[in-house]
Amino acid sequence: MSIRRYLILILISIITLVSFIAAIQGYKASMLKAADLFDAQLHAVSDTVIALNPSKKNIKVNNQDNLAFQLWYNNVLVSKTSNAPSVAISAFKQGYSDDNFDGKRWRVFTKQNGQLWIMVAQSIKPRFDLAEKVILSAVTPMIIIIPLLSVIIFLVITHGLKPLNQLTAQLKHKKINDLTVISIENASKEIQPVVDTLNRVFTQLDSAYEREKRFASDAAHELRTPLSVLKINAHNLQFELGDDNQLLNHLFASVERMAHVVDQILKLNRSNPEQFSQQMQKVSLKKLVQQVIGQLYPEMINRHQTIEFNDGDIFIKGNDFFITTMLQNLITNASKYTPEGGHILVSTQQNQGQSILMVEDSGPGINENERGKVFDRFYRIGGDCHNSNVIGCGLGLAIVKHIAQLHRASIQLDKSQKLNGLKISVVFPQLTSKNEELLG
Repeated sequence: MSIRRYLILILISIITLVSFIAAIQGYKASMLKAADLFDAQLHAVSDTVIALNPSKKNIKVNNQDNLAFQLWYNNVLVSKTSNAPSVAISAFKQGYSDDNFDGKRWRVFTKQNGQLWIMVAQSIKPRFDLAEKVILSAVTPMIIIIPLLSVIIFLVITHGLKPLNQLTAQLKHKKINDLTVISIENASKEIQPVVDTLNRVFTQLDSAYEREKRFASDAAHELRTPLSVLKINAHNLQFELGDDNQLLNHLFASVERMAHVVDQILKLNRSNPEQFSQQMQKVSLKKLVQQVIGQLYPEMINRHQTIEFNDGDIFIKGNDFFITTMLQNLITNASKYTPEGGHILVSTQQNQGQSILMVEDSGPGINENERGKVFDRFYRIGGDCHNSNVIGCGLGLAIVKHIAQLHRASIQLDKSQKLNGLKISVVFPQLTSKNEELLG
C-alpha cells in the first residue's frame, strides 16, 4: 500500500472521526445549555403568571402553540390557556417534569403558592431545534473545511515524501550494471540512513563485481596458456610414443575435458546479466544457424553425421554473441550424443507470433524424470562416469537456459517424433512492430 495514500486516509479519517465526536459532544452540551435556558424561562413565566393573578377560566394565547399554563386553586382549575387541557397537565408536585398532551411532548414546571398551584408547560421541540441550530452552525464550517484540509494534507505529505520519491526514481532508472552511489537533495533524517546503507551495498557489490571480473579474466589467461602448452607436450609425446599408447589417450581426453570446462565457464561468465548488453538488436535466426552449422560441420563429417536445416526467415530481439553461444551448445550437444551415422534436424518457425527454434537428434534422448535436472550446473546424466564417452562438464544446457532467460524465452524438452531422440525447443517472445521500429 502506498505510504502517501495510507497517511492521507488515516489523517482524514482521524480528523473526520474527531469532528464527529466533537459534534456529538457539542450537541449534548448544547442540549444541556438549552434545557437550562428554557427551564429558567419556565420559572420566570410561572412567577409572572402568579403576579398577574389571572381570573379568567380560559386565556387565549395568540400564535403561540409552544407555551401553555394552568392555574389551580384548592385543586380546582381557575384559569388556563386555550391550548391546555381541562385536567392537570402534571402531578401536583413542585419541580420540573416531562409530560404529554395536545399530541406533543412538554416540559412542565409546577410551583405551589399556598393554595394556588401554577403549571407552566413549554414544548420540547424548540429545545431540540435550538440545539441543532447551534451545533450545525458550529459543525458546518468544519465539514466545509475538511475537503480543503484534505488537499493541504495531500500537498504536505507529498512534499514530505519527495526525498523518498527521488530515491525511488533513481533506483528505478538505474541500469543493471550501474553500481554508482546515489545522492538525494535535502534528504530527511529518516531517508538518509537508507541512502547511506544502499550506497554501502552498492560500493561492496561494485568491489565484489570488479574482483569477480578480474578473477575470471586472470583465470582465463592463466588457464589457457598452460592448457595450450599441455596440448603441445601431449602431441610431442604422441609423436614420440605412437598413437596406440592408452595412457597417452587418457591424457589427451583429460586435457580436452579441462579445456572444455574452462571454455564453458568463461562463456557462462560472459552470459551474466551484468555483462548482458541492453542494446539488443533485430537478429536473424536463419543467418546465425547457418554460421554455427558451418563452424561445426567438419566435426560432424568426422562422425559421419548428417544435419538438416528447415529454415524460416525468423527474426528475434536478441544479442548475436549470446544467441550464437546458445546455438553452439545446442547443436554441439546434439552432435555429441548422436551416434556415428546419426541425423540432426534444426528448424525455425513461427507460431501465434512467437519464434521457435528446435534442435532434434537421433540420439538416446533424456528420460522425463531427468529433464528438469539437466539445466543444473555441472549435472550430467548418469553422473560423471556415464558410458557415453562424451567429453563434457554439465554446463552446456545451464548456459542455454541462462541465455534463454536473458531473452525472456522458454525452453521445452520432448522426445523427437521424427528422429526418436531428444527435441529441444526454445520459444522466443513475439517481436512486435514497435520493437521492430526501435531495433531498426
